[in-house]
Amino acid sequence: MMDYFYNTQAQQFASVEIPRELLTGKRFSSLSASAKMLYAVLLDRMGEAKKHNWFDDDNRVYIIYPLSKIQEDINFSKHTIIDCMNELEEFGLIYKLQAKGKPSKIYVKNFNRRCRFQLIG
Repeated sequence: MMDYFYNTQAQQFASVEIPRELLTGKRFSSLSASAKMLYAVLLDRMGEAKKHNWFDDDNRVYIIYPLSKIQEDINFSKHTIIDCMNELEEFGLIYKLQAKGKPSKIYVKNFNRRCRFQLIG
């Protein structure tokens, strides 16, 4: 039996946010729940880009996130992760770039068409 959270215990967990547009937006209605969850995890992973200098020559952010680490982090099977990655790529939400002998660079694309700007600095 699970216990309740008490007082400040509710603040003890880090969280991954799923953008509301992904959940309620009509253009994302055909995207599976698993793919939406994986996309949210990939968005969260982008927070490490600056620390690791994950920027290409055009200043576009990419992430390095091996399949085994994704499996460990979200407890999806390898097959489910591959299916979700393919679904996200077909949907245009990610782009994978594989260089020979190197880990894949995953470009997590901006789901919000209205938000197109570049930070300077």
